[in-house]
Amino acid sequence: MEITSKTKLYCIFGNPVAHSLSPVMHNAGFAAAGLDALYCAFEVNEIGRAVEAMRTLGIAGASVTIPFKVDVMKYIDEADILAEDIGAVNTLLNKDGIIKGFNTDGTGACAAITESGMRLESSSALVIGNGGAAKAVAWSLLFNGCGVMLTGRNAERVSALAGELGKKYGGVSVAAALTPEYTKNFDIIINTTPVGMEGHSAGSLPAGFDSELLHAGQRVFDIVYKPGKTRLLELASARGCKTIRGFEMLINQGIEQFKIWTGQNPPKDVMREAAEKYLYEDQYEKR
Repeated sequence: MEITSKTKLYCIFGNPVAHSLSPVMHNAGFAAAGLDALYCAFEVNEIGRAVEAMRTLGIAGASVTIPFKVDVMKYIDEADILAEDIGAVNTLLNKDGIIKGFNTDGTGACAAITESGMRLESSSALVIGNGGAAKAVAWSLLFNGCGVMLTGRNAERVSALAGELGKKYGGVSVAAALTPEYTKNFDIIINTTPVGMEGHSAGSLPAGFDSELLHAGQRVFDIVYKPGKTRLLELASARGCKTIRGFEMLINQGIEQFKIWTGQNPPKDVMREAAEKYLYEDQYEKR
């Protein structure tokens, strides 16, 4: 592709960003859609100055990642209702110097679930975790009519998150002691913690969790995307559960970003293949 003064620039702001998937995924999408656009990774120290540079340089859109998803809200002009409720932004759109924020993390998670064949409305989810990912996922589930219960090893933080979510939607509580009899009541169980992540605690399970808590026919979703199949998903498969990889959330949140930036339906298959090949190169080559 020839880069000219008319080429639209998109980027990711974060620290670190060296191994970000976003440039691979979005550049593949732009090329397949025939768009004169380029996506770069910018490792920044001050998100406020990064947003100001976005205005000054006319950067059309940006992804925002760790550690700036909350702090960036102080520097943008407006946020959509979901991002405002969640209190975090991972996507920026620059329209004539007005910067609007969105959160596609929870949207990506919900898309991954519905693509698995599950209807969110009137379903029930047990969400494991109490951090930013748990909040984005739980809030988006509630927004789409799915009942949510929370669980996690830090009871105080789990209760605080349940209270925050409950102020808007009501009926959000902390799960009782996890037993097979109790967990069978949920349509889906979602791990939003980093437990099981490659380089973090690969091969581990969320605290207090074991295979006896899983039931055939249930869905089990682990937002960890590397390794491609975590220990939790391996156990879930063995128990006859339908599993959803973290990669599905990852690709779907990127798809939502593409729509926000371009107003076009993205070339999803191309973006998926580029991302999967980049993330799982060893496994991909063995197919």
